[in-house]
Amino acid sequence: MANKTFTLMHQHLLESASEALTKIPFSKLSVKHICEQAEVNRNTFYRHFDDKYQLLEMMIRLTMEKATEEIDMEAFRDAPFTIIHNLSFKDALNVLDFQLQDKVFEEQFYNGVFKELTRLANSSEILWLLGSVQVVHIWNQNLKKPYSIHKDYELFDEIIRTQKFPGID
Repeated sequence: MANKTFTLMHQHLLESASEALTKIPFSKLSVKHICEQAEVNRNTFYRHFDDKYQLLEMMIRLTMEKATEEIDMEAFRDAPFTIIHNLSFKDALNVLDFQLQDKVFEEQFYNGVFKELTRLANSSEILWLLGSVQVVHIWNQNLKKPYSIHKDYELFDEIIRTQKFPGID
């Protein structure tokens, strides 16, 4: 019975955090906000998660497990950023549209998606492609004005295809 109670509370915290994320940018979200939304104390939260980052990682993992069933690996080879962009996160679309405007969330989201895709990679070719995706991501992070992963995915796919970065010979 205790295990069932733990599992139900774990799910309740995930759902409460998801609800809070529809109103509060991740960078401003605190454990206190999540606890208030869930109507639990902080000790309860910390029995389940180390911090809000671990909770977000779990949310992304669970969402990716559902979404990756629709990934066409052949299409992923040709346009990885487009495939990532087009994943249907059915229950999370409201949160994503709002949260992808928050740079801290965008970074955590990208890292979580990348981590799950790496786990799912079924060949060394896909792993090398994921490495290229990561290189493009690192390049973008180091720009004075980075492109948006959410909006500029076609540019990133072009960089992967041509192996050329804009403005670099």
